[in-house]
Amino acid sequence: MTFKHIVWDWNGTILNDAEACAMAVNDILVKRNLSPVSLDMYKNKIVFPVIDLYHEAGFDFEKESFQDVCDEYLANYLDNSHLIGLHGDVVSILNKFKSKGLEQHIVSASDSGVLANQIEEYGIRSLFVNIFGQDNNRADSKAHLAKRLVGVVNCSPNQMLFIGDTIHDFEVAMEAGMNCCLVSNGHCSEERLKSTGVPVYRNLTELFENYERDLLLK
Repeated sequence: MTFKHIVWDWNGTILNDAEACAMAVNDILVKRNLSPVSLDMYKNKIVFPVIDLYHEAGFDFEKESFQDVCDEYLANYLDNSHLIGLHGDVVSILNKFKSKGLEQHIVSASDSGVLANQIEEYGIRSLFVNIFGQDNNRADSKAHLAKRLVGVVNCSPNQMLFIGDTIHDFEVAMEAGMNCCLVSNGHCSEERLKSTGVPVYRNLTELFENYERDLLLK
């Protein structure tokens, strides 16, 4: 078996924005006199759909709208744009996968408009064939987007490798029938990621150097 497609998560995997996300969540919590979270705490708590994270933190969505909270989060996140950038090895790794003849795609829980703007900002749009984001900013499950991609590329999902940084990325890959490996320099702690049983790497460089050995030669 060989891979024909690489399916990328965006936030945390390509885009180094975990700190900005944690701060955006923290500002929401502090405003409501709820317990604040550090970056490490955020990485140990983050789940999808993200509404479950807010329920655990003590939000009462009978008293306020979940959509209003999502809008507040997005405003906070965009205010933290100065903290956001690509992971340092991303462009190199994307080009290395491209040089191997692999088509690359993005499946993200991010709002499609925000996603498109960020991809254009970093000048890497040409490296991806298909880009699927959500039609809202609620950070719901993206499993339906992964399944849609399988249909679009008309390829057996076992010839597709999903690369992400959260347990939800693993869940999405499994639901769509794709292979999966994860990186631990994004939104989720290494310990939590290893509980999935798929290969976990410290960064994309380590992933690129080892994924064939760990996934194709096992």
